[in-house]
Amino acid sequence: MASLSRLSFLTIFVVGIAGPAISQVVRHGDCSVDAEIWSLPKCALEARNGHLYVAKPYLTLFFPAEKARLVGKIIPNGGWSYFNRRGLVVVQNVANFDNGPSPFHHGLVRVSRNGKWGLADAGGQFIVLLTYDGILEYDNSHKGWLVCKGCRSASDGEHGWFEGGDWYWLDRHGKVAGKAENPMTAHRSGSQ
Repeated sequence: MASLSRLSFLTIFVVGIAGPAISQVVRHGDCSVDAEIWSLPKCALEARNGHLYVAKPYLTLFFPAEKARLVGKIIPNGGWSYFNRRGLVVVQNVANFDNGPSPFHHGLVRVSRNGKWGLADAGGQFIVLLTYDGILEYDNSHKGWLVCKGCRSASDGEHGWFEGGDWYWLDRHGKVAGKAENPMTAHRSGSQ
């Protein structure tokens, strides 16, 4: 009996420490949103004054008390997208990076639509128009983005890259900083 009391005390103690589970799902009417799922259902979005918003009932899932300004989720017809604390979808068609939305670097994020690439700011304004055929993720060693014109995307099913074309560096402001070597050629020759 003594061991049963210890087990009961231990169970009560552990449950007491864990506390109540915080809900990861919000249901509003017929619409259910799970914070753990990458994509938002269409029913969680609404149009207001010509802009797309994540409906207010779901914002507590993504902005409980944290200082995050933007959250990235997949939205119907917009791909990876960022929305702000008010729910306003500010940037759509954000490039995929490591199973999530491409992160912001110096206030800019990679965007891709209809095979063209550019950079947008946190307000959704294009700083670099969708004129490039590819943009690699921000490179801290060169302090910029490697972009290409005339390149084509390639994939092995899990990983993607760009081949061919003419390559350039964009600085942290999105301005052309100079010509660059094709990263696939540089990688094979060991010069990077």
